[in-house]
Amino acid sequence: MSSGRKHPKYENITSRWGGMKIREDFAERIDKWLQAFPEEEHTFLLELLMQFYYYSEERIKEKVVQLFDAFMEKYQGDVNEVIYTKIIKEQGVACSDILFISFWMQNNIMYSCAENNILGLLEAEQIPKELVIVDDYSGTGKTFIKTIDRMLQVNALVQDTNFYFLTLHITQRAIQQIEEYTTNVGINIDIISLDYSDEAFKKNYIYNEIEAEQKKRHYTELCRKHMIEKYVLGFEDVSSLVAFHYNTPNNTLGIFWQDLMDFTALFPRKEKERTTLSVMQRKAKNRKNKGEAPVIYGIEDGKMAVMLTYCLGQVKGISIEDFMTTFGLTAAQADKALKDMMEQDYITNTAGHFRPTAKLKSHLFTSRIRKGQSRFKEMQEEQVEFRTHEEYIPCNFK
Repeated sequence: MSSGRKHPKYENITSRWGGMKIREDFAERIDKWLQAFPEEEHTFLLELLMQFYYYSEERIKEKVVQLFDAFMEKYQGDVNEVIYTKIIKEQGVACSDILFISFWMQNNIMYSCAENNILGLLEAEQIPKELVIVDDYSGTGKTFIKTIDRMLQVNALVQDTNFYFLTLHITQRAIQQIEEYTTNVGINIDIISLDYSDEAFKKNYIYNEIEAEQKKRHYTELCRKHMIEKYVLGFEDVSSLVAFHYNTPNNTLGIFWQDLMDFTALFPRKEKERTTLSVMQRKAKNRKNKGEAPVIYGIEDGKMAVMLTYCLGQVKGISIEDFMTTFGLTAAQADKALKDMMEQDYITNTAGHFRPTAKLKSHLFTSRIRKGQSRFKEMQEEQVEFRTHEEYIPCNFK
């Protein structure tokens, strides 16, 4: 018997990416994207989409929990000795910072175990015994290797640390590069990932030996027709089929993320916006001024009061990107703000859901009383003014 549920177009592709909303959204997006190509090319492009890994916000919340479970299944040591950190970026803000915040939030990891400034610890001669580095994707492994190199430059003693590289998705090339690096440097690195992939046109991966070369030529010719000249096969020809809801790696096949004149990219890639903190803060202040800022008794920091109210209103779990956008924060600032609220015992976090502590509840209750008292006082003042006006009405209105 039919369930009567409407099946969105391309659901055989998008069902792995998320729930009904994602499937319905992509039905329209894929249709619009395909219109830029001749109809005879649609089958080939849909073949590639069938192999595509798209990580929606919904799926990421599930997968960071699966990733943590995979680590805990393998790790046999003392969990209190584990420190979690993120990939080190020399310039700009990594989108993987968003993933790191989601990781510690969704897994209810003690915020004191999630370290943003790992280099600061190493400079202070504090060497972790067990260090987990969390990332969303590794295409070549070079960013991870640079992270370890940077740590070794700051403090060579970190060579004795047991490293774990936790990532949602990793390529075979990245695994090979990291394993070679591990051997050359002489450190211990365990790679734990949920999804693995290889170059799209590598022989006997998606296509057999003969088809792979034919499909690769077909693909490059299609790119040429649409004037895609840079990153045709992705950065360093990694040829990935991977995208995240917040960004697309440049290792992914260029036809999926490059936004050209005749069509809009299916999985847009956001370049880093170069903006100053003052501009971001001004934007946040303007957004804040548009609405009434809540007042919580006993909390002098007005911005924290607003943030607390925001978090408590996210009954379905907080969206890191929305939190950052709302308050004009970088990922590192958002991470610090969330940890500060927890450290001051105003909220607790359970799998990404923030709930008020008894301390905050008492402040909220007192605030309602104070608000009521303030309104009563205002009413009394209004009554006094009215009686005064009855007694004396001035004649001079100048």
